[in-house]
Amino acid sequence: MEIIVDVRSQHEFVKNHIKGAINIPIMHLEMYESFLKKICKEKKLKLYCNTEFRAEIAREKLEKMGVEAEIIPENELREYQWEGKDVVCAMNFVVVRPGHEKEFEERVKELCKKTERYPGFLGSQLLKISGVSAIGSGLPGEMRDLETNPEKYVILTYWESKEIHDKSHLEEDFKRAFMTMPAHLVQMPYEEFYEILR
Repeated sequence: MEIIVDVRSQHEFVKNHIKGAINIPIMHLEMYESFLKKICKEKKLKLYCNTEFRAEIAREKLEKMGVEAEIIPENELREYQWEGKDVVCAMNFVVVRPGHEKEFEERVKELCKKTERYPGFLGSQLLKISGVSAIGSGLPGEMRDLETNPEKYVILTYWESKEIHDKSHLEEDFKRAFMTMPAHLVQMPYEEFYEILR
């Protein structure tokens, strides 16, 4: 008996995965150490991603934890039955009025609660800018400690389709929750849709 673990991101997994596989992204492996050690005593552990690269990193991490696993080679992946569903990411860029950060974060939590049970809603994330990096741009000097004012946020929501996303925004509960946000913003959110590739 074997357990197949997809080590890619949750969104890649939802979009397309081997039927019956479980999803434990590389960044979460440490949290599942005791679980993986237990199942390895009874079942063979097989890992995969879409190129073998992340699966190899995961195998090395597990080996350090004392967990034995093997990689499903990329050329064998097509032999398995696959399943999944569409995933669309809606990205909102938000600039918040100084002094309104906590209230804004609370409003976003309320807004997400209104959509949690909506059919076709797959999840959300709220990101806050925490620094600027000069390393990737080649700019001289240190920028990590630069203060960002006003604060910038990104709201990510995941949906089965753009149509479901748009329909949810017409719901009265959503509209009421959304209308509490403008008082805390410098400008209304700018929203873009992204297809998840990796």
